Amino acid sequence: MTKYLVTGAAGFIARRVIEKLTSDGHQVVGVDNVNDSYDVRLKQWRLNRLSALKEFTFIKDDICRPGMFDDVSRKHPDCQAVIHLAARAGVRQAVEMPDVYLQTNA
Repeated sequence: MTKYLVTGAAGFIARRVIEKLTSDGHQVVGVDNVNDSYDVRLKQWRLNRLSALKEFTFIKDDICRPGMFDDVSRKHPDCQAVIHLAARAGVRQAVEMPDVYLQTNA
């Protein structure tokens, strides 16, 4: 079985991907910063569901933080693949903070 790192773990698509991977017997390390680009309660609900899966490990962190991938790699050296689904969403915040959106989504 493969161990995956999935970024944006609290997102809609990531949750579905993680559920499929774990149901197929794979291990998943999920990373998300749980920012407020949309409803944090909804993100937390998704993470609570995923946390019930024994094959899932959650790390609250930001993919834009220097050293984040190195830190995760040290803790989980057996991760064999990355599925990058992290992105900021939300038009209002994208207009108000374009630099932040470009940094994360580029």
